[in-house]
Amino acid sequence: MPRLPRRALLALPLLLPLPALAQTWPTRVVRIIVPFPPGAGTDLLARAYAQKLSELWNQPVVIENRAGAGGVIGTEAASRAARDGYTILMANSSVLAIAPALSATLPYDPVGSFDPVALVGANDNALVVRTASPFRSVAEVLEAAKARPGILTYASAGTGTSTHMAAEYFKQVAGVDITHVPYRGSPQALTDTLGGQVDMNFNTINAVLSAVRNGQARALGTTGATRDPLLPEVPTLQELGFPAYSASGWLGFVVPAGTPPEIIARISEGMRRIAAEPGFPERIASIGMRPTISTPEEFRAMLAPEIARWTEVARRAGLKAE
Repeated sequence: MPRLPRRALLALPLLLPLPALAQTWPTRVVRIIVPFPPGAGTDLLARAYAQKLSELWNQPVVIENRAGAGGVIGTEAASRAARDGYTILMANSSVLAIAPALSATLPYDPVGSFDPVALVGANDNALVVRTASPFRSVAEVLEAAKARPGILTYASAGTGTSTHMAAEYFKQVAGVDITHVPYRGSPQALTDTLGGQVDMNFNTINAVLSAVRNGQARALGTTGATRDPLLPEVPTLQELGFPAYSASGWLGFVVPAGTPPEIIARISEGMRRIAAEPGFPERIASIGMRPTISTPEEFRAMLAPEIARWTEVARRAGLKAE
């Protein structure tokens, strides 16, 4: 057999059929970009998957936190990465559905810049008040809000966050005017709610769970379509008279658009295997997330309606990115 020239040898991997490449992929470090700081729920979920993917693929899977601009900086960086599967983005509803609803000038296209891989988690919000609050039910809150439009206040983790949008959506569905008080993150929003500086707080369940369980706060309702397993005793807002209302945050992995479909299938298959491992759903639940898993096609089908929904909420509320 004649010896191939060096240039031809270097080109051989490009001539392999994609399924063969996918079978050998990955052959080096895979990075997962998390567009939020270490320790946030999105980060903890990404790290849980990274550890298991490293074991499954026999290659390091590392987390790269690139926080800033509400997740936009890291999301843009991921959109510009090589389309080879070695860069994965841990995305959520804030960066792929809410940010586009608030701004027409994002440096990435939530649909066109990425190929979905798998939805892997969800987190509900809760409407909470301090224990000393006179409000003991959602009905009492709404009665007071209708009697005094714009006087009651609610705290959120910041303008344009999923907690803010969930609250604005509920105001629209319930037909009430409650004044928004934005904070820089969930902890301070909850602290001031417990201290009485604001009347109530829309916040993620994992952020308020400790305060509810130790008696500092009272959860009046949750925002999911079903009761959250972390607060099974708290009714959903759907149960409380608003059947059309549901506002859960969601989290999922995406890759830069144009990544070979065989590699996307390999990543997705790995995540499905991990999600089915004994004990793994409980691990995800322990960090305040509702474990889930989807196919790339299911993720893609969900995305456009989500963007449309939050775009309409933002339009009705007169919201734009700050």
